[in-house]
Amino acid sequence: MIIPIADEGLGNSSYLVDLGDGRALAVDASRDLRALRAAAGRHGLTVAFAADTHLHADFLSGAVQLAADDGATVLASAAGGRAFDHVGLTDGDEIGLGALTLRALATPGHTGEHLAFVLLDGATPIGVFSGGSLIVGSAARTDLSGPERTEELARAQYRSLRRLAALPDETALWPTHGAGSFCSAPPGEKRTSTIGAEKAANALLQAPGEDAFVAALLGGLGGFPPYVLALPEANRIGAPVLAGGMSAWGGPTQSIALLGADRLEGMQVLDVRQDAEYASGHVPCAAHIELGSLPARADDAPDGPVVVMCGHGERAMTAASLLARTGHREVRVLEGGPEDWARATGRMPVEGRA
Repeated sequence: MIIPIADEGLGNSSYLVDLGDGRALAVDASRDLRALRAAAGRHGLTVAFAADTHLHADFLSGAVQLAADDGATVLASAAGGRAFDHVGLTDGDEIGLGALTLRALATPGHTGEHLAFVLLDGATPIGVFSGGSLIVGSAARTDLSGPERTEELARAQYRSLRRLAALPDETALWPTHGAGSFCSAPPGEKRTSTIGAEKAANALLQAPGEDAFVAALLGGLGGFPPYVLALPEANRIGAPVLAGGMSAWGGPTQSIALLGADRLEGMQVLDVRQDAEYASGHVPCAAHIELGSLPARADDAPDGPVVVMCGHGERAMTAASLLARTGHREVRVLEGGPEDWARATGRMPVEGRA
């Protein structure tokens, strides 16, 4: 049994695999393990393995925490140079998971050390955890390792997608990155697919050749927040094990108020979603600055009281914290996104760019 755990705010999915003997495999678990632990508890599972497909640029990995708390064995690419205890895997390596087997498949592109993990029942592929290689309707961006490697990795991504497309059509596709992620996932609610469905509908898999693929992939890149450039190294070192959460912090804290979607009338609004998200539908008169650009453009944010919004609230809270740090006062965060505003007011979001 595969249990997807979606983080709607980051636009990513982790996965919990029930191994049938009370143990579980966690794939691409994020630092915030609350949803994963709740799912494991509901099914009576203990996480015995924590596999990471790549040195994530979207989030801090929870693998080190799972190793510390649950005794999980961390599985990751040997090429990643991780500085903590783990089983380093290369292309074709297999890990026995009781009745199932996990096979590493080298799929560089989104990152240079990227692995996909094929889940096998005997010799039969059940599905593939594709991380940031093949995703629903697209492939993840290749520019997060720096501009000097963007085209090189885009060409590697082309070859990696061809490898994945060679799996049987009925093989389930379980990507990490999905709609709302900075890693180029297209809009839409669907987060999983099959190899056959992607071969039929994914335009990047239908590109007539490598050059056309690279042009299509690189032509659709939007902005990204600068913190993503620091996350791979943070994940290579390993996130520090947590000492009791907020109750153990003991230092000063601050809070930012949430505002209901029915209370925006007359308020200044700052939308920090990506360009394509904003263009697909936004609150009328909302100013727009992508979260990734906000540190350099904080002075362009509306003066005085402002409500910051994104798709769900997580990115907006990050943006509001940045604004507060630069001296903005009376900053609030919308609880929800444009759809919540539309339901609360009976009005339609406006399409188009600012």
